[in-house]
Amino acid sequence: MRVKLSYTVEEEDVLKEAAKIIGLSGEDMGQCVGLFNELQTELKSKDDNPPNTIKALEMIEEFRKALLAVDTRLAEVSEIVVGYDDYRRDNITNATAPAHTLRAQAPGIDDNSYTDELFGAD
Repeated sequence: MRVKLSYTVEEEDVLKEAAKIIGLSGEDMGQCVGLFNELQTELKSKDDNPPNTIKALEMIEEFRKALLAVDTRLAEVSEIVVGYDDYRRDNITNATAPAHTLRAQAPGIDDNSYTDELFGAD
């Protein structure tokens, strides 16, 4: 069973941490490359010997599991990078937005609550 972990790092270390997480897939990637090559060799005829289909099917299953492990890790890192990018964009937008735009974005305040009538304009 897989469980989701959560931990914190400094803002400037988020992408470095994502790179470390990708690095955790190095062994699985190596296994994928090895199986990719071995599977092709197994399926090719060797002189007069037919390919061992049982072994080939076992290799395919192992290859698929290794690919799934890499794909899962990449999906996790993708979520981290998207979240980090959204965070950065929000900070840039909020830092450059006029004050009235920031007020309209505040929780529980809609654009219609800032009318001239509320400020005593005649």
